Amino acid sequence: MLFEFLEKYRTEVLTLAEEKILKLAGPLPSSVELRKGLPIFYDHLISYLKGTQDGQNETQIVKGAAGHGKELLRLNYTLSHVVHSYGAMCQAVTELALRKRQSISTQEFNDLNMCIDIAIASAVSEFQYRTVQASEEREVQHLGFLVHELRNALSSATIAHDMMKQGLVGIGGSTSRVLGENLLRMRDIIDRSLSEVRMRADPEVHIEPFRLNTLVDQIILTAQSEAQNKNQSLINDIKISIELETDRQLVLSSIANLIQNALKYSKIGGRISIRAGYAAENVIIEVEDECGGIHPQVMKNIFKPFASGGFDQSGLGLGLTIVQRAVFLLQGEITIINLPNRGCTFHIDLPKKLTPKPLNRASSGEKSAQPINKS
Repeated sequence: MLFEFLEKYRTEVLTLAEEKILKLAGPLPSSVELRKGLPIFYDHLISYLKGTQDGQNETQIVKGAAGHGKELLRLNYTLSHVVHSYGAMCQAVTELALRKRQSISTQEFNDLNMCIDIAIASAVSEFQYRTVQASEEREVQHLGFLVHELRNALSSATIAHDMMKQGLVGIGGSTSRVLGENLLRMRDIIDRSLSEVRMRADPEVHIEPFRLNTLVDQIILTAQSEAQNKNQSLINDIKISIELETDRQLVLSSIANLIQNALKYSKIGGRISIRAGYAAENVIIEVEDECGGIHPQVMKNIFKPFASGGFDQSGLGLGLTIVQRAVFLLQGEITIINLPNRGCTFHIDLPKKLTPKPLNRASSGEKSAQPINKS
């Protein structure tokens, strides 16, 4: 009987299954809960194959697998991991049965597969439910951050305006500067939010020919006031005329957000340079700042929403997330070259002529940038 075989070779089956699961996971972490989940499922499987507890044991399989799916999501596993972790158990049983010359009847094999199917369905359902729940929580958090930031900027601007209106301060002093800075801050928040909404609601690209040099000049002109407040230099260092046929708004959003990020984190009096050039059928765009370099721990989360990586903790932390999403839609890649004790360079590689591809709306398209350290 199969359940007798499973009882006799419990340790060997579980060891083989765990080896397969760990091989599948690669560098992803494990946990106490994950390691406990496999033996628990194994015991429920034996009970089910014995023909005891029937419906009750099926319920236990469902509950155990749901916990398994939840834990896999917490540890950043994919849906494929969820499915194949239970498939690994089935493979371990059949492989060891073959080694030990243990025959499995058709009915027992069907019962085994049914238990695996029940577990997979439950784990996948929980995994997807938790994924949607986490996404909804991020949306609420996003809205809360947005309202909080706008309220703070509006409050500061209103106070400054009232003081000027009452004649308590002049229009050319520090209070006037506070008003201007907060108006720019509100514009920045709204622009970034509109970019994000556009990429979510309308992720299709809109292709048109345009000149990159003109676009960069426009962005620099808009950002010049903010740069002057910190005595920073914004340099358009593009030496040749660059022609692109792609989504102009997404390119603008990418460069503008990188420049805003550079202005925010670069030192007072720092220099921000924008460079570009051709590389075969692609265009390379670089934004270099003087932020002092990025700590490796910060690099891990730099493209995540609401992550803020420097001494200036103001803002929504959405700029680099928007850049990453925009570059993905443009069929490009973004990398970060870290220059310790100096700054960093954001390197964007885009096709100069974009050919639309069918968009997989289920895919986030997000890739983690890896740091490149240069001394």
